Amino acid sequence: PLITAAMVSMYPWLVLGAAMFGLLLLSYVIYHYFVDPEENYCLAMITVMLSLTVGILCTLVIPVDIYVISEGSLTSESFHVTISLDRVRDAYLVLFSSLLFLAFCLVPYAYFYGQERGTSRHFDKLDKSDGCNAARSTAFFLGFMLTLLVVGLNFRPGHSANLKEAITSEVNAEKWLKDLLDAEHGGLNAISFAIACLTLLGGAGWVLYSAYGLASMPFDWLRRKQTPAEQRQDLERSIASIREKYRAIQSRYSVRDDGSLDLGSMKAADRKELSRLQRENKQLMQHNYRLQEFELKAGFCIPKLMQCLVPFRLLIGATMMGLSVLVVLSLFLTMLDRVLHSPCGLSCAFTLQERRIFNPADDVLLRLSLIFPVDFVFFGVVVLYIFAATLPGIITIDIRLLCFSVYSIRPRKTRPQALLVMCNVISYILLALCVALLTIAPDYTAFGSQTRGPADAASSGGSDRCSMVRGATSSSDCQVSVIATFFT
Repeated sequence: PLITAAMVSMYPWLVLGAAMFGLLLLSYVIYHYFVDPEENYCLAMITVMLSLTVGILCTLVIPVDIYVISEGSLTSESFHVTISLDRVRDAYLVLFSSLLFLAFCLVPYAYFYGQERGTSRHFDKLDKSDGCNAARSTAFFLGFMLTLLVVGLNFRPGHSANLKEAITSEVNAEKWLKDLLDAEHGGLNAISFAIACLTLLGGAGWVLYSAYGLASMPFDWLRRKQTPAEQRQDLERSIASIREKYRAIQSRYSVRDDGSLDLGSMKAADRKELSRLQRENKQLMQHNYRLQEFELKAGFCIPKLMQCLVPFRLLIGATMMGLSVLVVLSLFLTMLDRVLHSPCGLSCAFTLQERRIFNPADDVLLRLSLIFPVDFVFFGVVVLYIFAATLPGIITIDIRLLCFSVYSIRPRKTRPQALLVMCNVISYILLALCVALLTIAPDYTAFGSQTRGPADAASSGGSDRCSMVRGATSSSDCQVSVIATFFT
């Protein structure tokens, strides 16, 4: 029994460790699948791996948040650690702060270092002059972004200190700075504002890239698009057929002493047919070489994996279609519910106090939350699917600025700087996903499986599920999740 209890207490930590290792491995595979080996450098690889991992972790903390407010603190006697609501709040702050550091410090530094490398390409060591130039460029970039942030913070809601008064005395300046950075609450409002700005950028990426991937990726699997290996097999069969026809025509005519055909005795139609077969064979051989080169550059793992998944294409495509429909339908139903039943309308951004229209994703997650970590697994599948759907959108549409293509993402042909920009875009999209999840599954992300007391349920017609209006008016304790408090 003691061993069993210890294993149960260690189980969440094993899941967390496996998830961390899996995310790092996934980021590593993505980076090496797209990066050009001739341009690759270690700093870019580490930065991309950290950025993608932290971005995904920001969303995967949500089920842990829901579990803590629903079932209480998560305690491990083996590690002497208790995950309480305060620890979850600290985890959000650490992850979001790390994301800000990566987005505005490490990613720009790795990007500028890649630009400074030029043609020298020191793969195994950091060149001192290149590093100093990259640090200087990063400092200018960071100063520019901090200027924009200070200007934005000065006009954010809740900031009451006046800038004109701040320049009159040192005391007023200190008061203005503390109010600007929200020192009273440990900088929470300032970090929230910065995260909200990044989330706004992520919303544009969500609409442009994720929406495209959610719509197109299931059909790419359902219509059975051939893999490079399958295309090569078809090409090799076509090449063998052309060579057989070529040999059949050759066998009708005599051969000279040097082994060449006597074209003078050949019919004009056969000469024309031989010329056509030679052209087709040359074209097919060139296409075959390109496919071979693509497979070699893509590495051994991913093509083999795609080949193994070929028999399950219809099942995978149908599952993807189901997840896409679930996400889109849940978003639409929640927005419709808000428009029809919000008590304050546009003045409060259509805030919904209580869900009145059935939401499939919300209902599924609420039921699964009763059996932790099943909801964590399902939630992780949805998040990783949206992440996976974003990649085809970026590959197809390219990274764009004002409708102009800035970087193209292609397997084994992409510069590391393009991947650094891509991972920043994906990080912003994952932040926007945190906000979108409050619409996809509003009750789950706000209250989890919390219920009220019998007296409160009887007073509201027998419904015992916590909601905004019930949590505010009932005598029972309906705790709001940290993520819902953070973004609302």
